[in-house]
Amino acid sequence: MRLTTIIAFEVRKLIRARVVLFNLFLLPLLLIFILGNALSPMFNSGGDQTLEQVSVHLVRSTAEGGPDLGLEAFLSNPEIKETLRVDPAANRAEAEASLRSGKSDFAVVIPEDFEARVTRGETAEWEYILGKDQTKNHVAEMIFDAYLDEVNRMQASAIVLGPHAVTAAMKQVQQAENSGFVEMAPLSEHGASYSAFQYYAVSMLIMFLLYSGLMVNESLRSEIDNRTLYRLGSMPIGGLSIFAGKIIGNGLVTSLQAAVIIFGTSWLYGVEWGNHPFYLAAICGLVILCSMMIAVIASLWCKSGATAGTLVQIVAVIMTFLSGGFQPIPVDLIQRLGDFTINHWAMQGLLRIMLGADPALIGHHILMLGIFGGVLMLIGIITYRKVGYHE
Repeated sequence: MRLTTIIAFEVRKLIRARVVLFNLFLLPLLLIFILGNALSPMFNSGGDQTLEQVSVHLVRSTAEGGPDLGLEAFLSNPEIKETLRVDPAANRAEAEASLRSGKSDFAVVIPEDFEARVTRGETAEWEYILGKDQTKNHVAEMIFDAYLDEVNRMQASAIVLGPHAVTAAMKQVQQAENSGFVEMAPLSEHGASYSAFQYYAVSMLIMFLLYSGLMVNESLRSEIDNRTLYRLGSMPIGGLSIFAGKIIGNGLVTSLQAAVIIFGTSWLYGVEWGNHPFYLAAICGLVILCSMMIAVIASLWCKSGATAGTLVQIVAVIMTFLSGGFQPIPVDLIQRLGDFTINHWAMQGLLRIMLGADPALIGHHILMLGIFGGVLMLIGIITYRKVGYHE
């Protein structure tokens, strides 16, 4: 009963605050409406469009004399040649110079040991250098990702079945001259395209879920400043019960916020959230968990509530920026930094749900969010035990 009492108190306190209700439920829908309309020209409007050929510079080492893993056959496919014009580049610097001058639209750097690593079943990746045109970047990324997916299948075969399985898989890939790996089709099963409303509905949903940590910060700081947290800790109430009650109470209100944003954008703006509600709920739940833990850590380590609130907001804004939440950013360094943010994995997971991606790909993003959430929860619990009662 003590835990449920704390949860009920937190929920009642939040629901009674009109400012909180406006910030939680109305402001996100308003921002999505403004951004979706203002920036819609940057995204596909939904009809069939004629894609311009993408000029790609390919940086590939000639040091290895092994098989090309079907790359030449892939690039010589007629459908691929209509979409991509691939020219060789001597090195990465030449490819970057070509991008800056506008001679090419996209660049790919293949590591020297790529073929050897794939053959051994080890992790192997390519480096993409994005150009100025977002549409051409997306097209090139999707096409090369399709090839890498097939190569990764061989890699998985090497891990599970041994190197002899790769030899057989190589023969299949090298026979792909008359059948490309890429099927030109709509991004979703309903034929819907990637819209501004979809993108910013996802972006704003995640950002506001991260902002929800401010409620935990305010709750904890009020207890600390009023010296009631120490009093609660001296009562016959478990420390984890107090901790869990505040997290669950604020988490329930934040979950309601996520539901309002999802159903509101679907009803008002026609945003399609895909056919995987369980995955959708899992991603939102993990983002909420991460948000609460960040707020707990900031609240207990900062000297004042204002400082902690500012820190939570800065973290949310920086992670949203690095993940391309405000606008997709074609800068390689920033994209790499974005991989270390909660927003990146949550956004990519939700966008893949919208576009009907393979559940295995969605599961990978959920796993990464789970790792973030687990680490932050561990740090939050340790911080609460060591710092919470001594403020």
